[in-house]
Amino acid sequence: MAQYDINALPIPVLYGHDDWIELYNAAWEMAFGNVELIEKDGWKPQLTCMPGAGIIWQWDSCFMTFITNYSNGTLSALNNLDNLYRLQRDDGFMAMAYRTDTEEEAYPGRINPPLMAWAEWTHYRIFGDGSRLRTVLPVLERFYDFIEKNRRRDNGLYWFEDSGSSGMDNSPRGGYVAAHLDGSDVSHTDLACQQALSAKCISLICGAIGNGAKQKYYYSEYERIKDLVNRYHRSDRSGWYFDVFHHYAKDKYLNSKSAAAFWVLTSCCADGSMIAKMTDHMFNENEFYTTVPFATLSKDDPNYDGTGGYWLGGVWAPTNYAAVYGLRENGRRELAHQAAVRYLDAMCKVYNNPDYGSIWEAYSPEYFRPSTTEAGDTVRKNFVGWSGLGPVTMLIENIIGLDINGADNTVTFDLFSDTQGGIRNMRFRDGYLSVVCTEYDCKTGRIVIETDCGNPFTLIVRTVPDRTETTIRVSSGKQILRL
Repeated sequence: MAQYDINALPIPVLYGHDDWIELYNAAWEMAFGNVELIEKDGWKPQLTCMPGAGIIWQWDSCFMTFITNYSNGTLSALNNLDNLYRLQRDDGFMAMAYRTDTEEEAYPGRINPPLMAWAEWTHYRIFGDGSRLRTVLPVLERFYDFIEKNRRRDNGLYWFEDSGSSGMDNSPRGGYVAAHLDGSDVSHTDLACQQALSAKCISLICGAIGNGAKQKYYYSEYERIKDLVNRYHRSDRSGWYFDVFHHYAKDKYLNSKSAAAFWVLTSCCADGSMIAKMTDHMFNENEFYTTVPFATLSKDDPNYDGTGGYWLGGVWAPTNYAAVYGLRENGRRELAHQAAVRYLDAMCKVYNNPDYGSIWEAYSPEYFRPSTTEAGDTVRKNFVGWSGLGPVTMLIENIIGLDINGADNTVTFDLFSDTQGGIRNMRFRDGYLSVVCTEYDCKTGRIVIETDCGNPFTLIVRTVPDRTETTIRVSSGKQILRL
């Protein structure tokens, strides 16, 4: 099993932000400490949020791949996905969680957010290694088809079995445990958007392996679901997307603004006018942009709990990552950066408080402390796992501003005046990469970037706030680029 070695990992450079670097290193150390070796045939060592629980969760596993993509190959949550793929039924069903001792469903009959296609595509895009794509494609297609055939209502909308199946356990969007696992007549915004995201990523995978017919088909599926999302879940008057329930002749909105709608941005299902309205809500300090962003339930909701209450406002890494990813994909990279900085600053305050001193399952939206559960207890610590998304993935992608695209041999570098730095010792394709901005003056436009790489690559430098873009072909070895 892999051992924690700080020298084998990418080295972030952030001048004047030693606390972020300390949290980054702590997240990796916790991650390596949370690797489990399952003493059973067919099981690979896997990363877990809760060592000793004896359960593998699906959406946790997907999100953890977004962290281990930056481990330089020393730690892989793809092992988790392979463990889950092996348990897929012939009809495509994969459970939200399995017990590792019996390989039986931990919560029978329930799916989880279908994020595996997104995870696989992102891994390929960063590494440029397509060796998994042909193998995993049939698994992804079968899971997609299962949801199409078994989790759609007569109006074509999508439903989770209960709130727990959505991953947002006690969010006020239907029963936590719905009678007959029928979703309490609710059609869920997030599942529709996650299925759209799956279709888009499967289309991209098919394109990468040269299957043009399937690429076209799955992109048409993405467009079909996108249309459903905007026809049924969209409220122009409120500027938000809501769960709906079908009763009598009309579909009606469930009037809680929750993080479920963040997936509209993640999947790029909103148009420009709705993106603007959504960001207004998300960055409203009386709604989602709380002291620790983003609350998972709007602050003006009667069910909101300022201490977190689990999903009654608690700040969670997966929904935060979905939000900042969506903001960046929809051209709001400055807002994604702003939110990531505020979130990471808050995580550091909690980590450096001797009463807490860890990385937690979720955080209070209003206080620099871990979230409570709905019962008022404190959530779990050492949760890396997916709570490493902030200190590792968002640090690299949204704060430093790097978009690593090994598939296209391209690195895009967003320069922000408040977070000068970069990355060293990053695995890139079959070589290595270092790219560090040592000087950026947004007033004069002066930029100095130092690079070191094993093979030539294309660097795209984008600046804030003037939004200039410069493309440079970078040679191998050490370079100093003055723009």
